[in-house]
Amino acid sequence: MMQFVITLTTGLMLASLVVGQTVNPDHFIERAFPDGGNVRLRLSSGEYAVKAGNSNRIFIRWRSENSKLKIDVSVSGSDALIRTDGPTKHVKTVIEIPMHSDLYLRMRAGDVRISGIDGNKDVHLTAGDLKIDMQPESYSYVRGAVTFGDLNAGPLGISKDGIKSSFEWYGGGKYRLDASLFAGDLTLVAPALRQ
Repeated sequence: MMQFVITLTTGLMLASLVVGQTVNPDHFIERAFPDGGNVRLRLSSGEYAVKAGNSNRIFIRWRSENSKLKIDVSVSGSDALIRTDGPTKHVKTVIEIPMHSDLYLRMRAGDVRISGIDGNKDVHLTAGDLKIDMQPESYSYVRGAVTFGDLNAGPLGISKDGIKSSFEWYGGGKYRLDASLFAGDLTLVAPALRQ
């Protein structure tokens, strides 16, 4: 009887280890990519953080138990295209790109946080919340527009709400930022200290 209990207990422990190893909701994709390139993002609705990472790669990680989510990264020289497709409910995706990258982003709905990226930015969401780090001295032109919602550009001293809020700002930097949202909140914030 004792041998049976030991065998049963050992079998259950091994089975739980195998199950624990096969269910891994963490996923990632990594591609070599040079600093100073152009990154285009066409994202399905969801929650995304786009931030500065290693200077010679694109690294994407997400946690999902749903295998239907597809993420494709294609790189051609200094141009990259990142596409997501499929259900992204309860999925947070982190996209790391080189710090000096020009960014073009289109998404239907969700939340996007862009931080630590020095480069031109052209970002449009249909609905959701969009938050972008920005230092005024880095930009020659900044445009923000929200059709329905709040628009806050703290570093520029601009705050608007209501219907069809927008602004244009000119500075002495070298980058351009064009951010728009049909419905939701657009927030430009001073970047956190980089380490």
